[in-house]
Amino acid sequence: MSAICVDSVFLLGLYDERDQYYARANELFVAYFNNTFNRLLVPWPVLYETVSTRLVRHQKSLALFERDWRRLTGRGQLILLDDSPYRQAAIDECFSEARVQRRELRPLSLADRVIRQVLGETKIRVDVLITFNVADFADVCSRLRLRLVS
Repeated sequence: MSAICVDSVFLLGLYDERDQYYARANELFVAYFNNTFNRLLVPWPVLYETVSTRLVRHQKSLALFERDWRRLTGRGQLILLDDSPYRQAAIDECFSEARVQRRELRPLSLADRVIRQVLGETKIRVDVLITFNVADFADVCSRLRLRLVS
């Protein structure tokens, strides 16, 4: 059994058949969550990014999301991660990086910063991160020896 954290770009790809990652996201979902005991770890900010206006405008996409959500919840495979311990540090990091003058500012969203902190949390077991924004997480996954899947 693995604990698998996901980024919103994975979930958006999974439920929007027009998304460039749709096919790959579905392959990964089947491989990691159908007929397995793997747990899906979802930090709350990922939900806010996923269940956005884009998703709720498409009834079919939202219905698929709800179907999977209920199925994973019923099997005890869905874990919602409270982001409150990471919020202040994440926003402070955003502000701090914005004040530093350099050629290339690392444009990480607040949700991505929370995910990065969750990955480094010793009290939470994470084995795998699924994302299609590999560059946003490659360094932290490498440092922590987490499997990064895209």
